[in-house]
Parts: sequence; structure tokens; C-alpha cells
Amino acid sequence: MRQLETTPRFDRRLKVFLKRHPELTTTVHRLMNVLTGDHYPVNLKLHKLGGILRGCLGASISYEYRIVFVLQPGIICFIDVGTHDEVYR
Repeated sequence: MRQLETTPRFDRRLKVFLKRHPELTTTVHRLMNVLTGDHYPVNLKLHKLGGILRGCLGASISYEYRIVFVLQPGIICFIDVGTHDEVYR
């Protein structure tokens, strides 16, 4: 199991995101818990990112929303959450 870390920017963005989309609160928290484990379900659609976000990974919260994070040995650090266009800019 990995240690969960977040950036201050992620904390602010998550708070605003969950305020705008309260129906996704359970889904986001469940996703974050699943990502701290060692095995990931296929429906998360994990993928490596390129460009400015090279070295980061993305996962789907829903069709429209994504979460971006970095995996390091024993640590997962969440960086951003939001729509596809907001996160991958």
C-alpha cells in the first residue's frame, strides 16, 4: 500500500471540484483509495501523460473528469483534478 500525498493546489482544486459535483464525492474518494493499492481495475483507464505532464499518470473519474498523479516507490502524489481540458492543459 502506498502513502497518499497531495499538493496544496490539488487540495484547493479538489475542494472546489467536490463542491461543484457533490454526486462524485464517493467516486473520487474510492478512486483515491484504489490508487493507493497495488492493483488497479481496468475501468480506471490509467494512462501515461506526455508533454509538460511527462512522468505523470492520469485516471478517469468519469467520462468527462480526470485525476492526475505521480507514482513513486511507496508514494502516490495527487496533482490535479477536473475536466479533461482543465487537467491536460
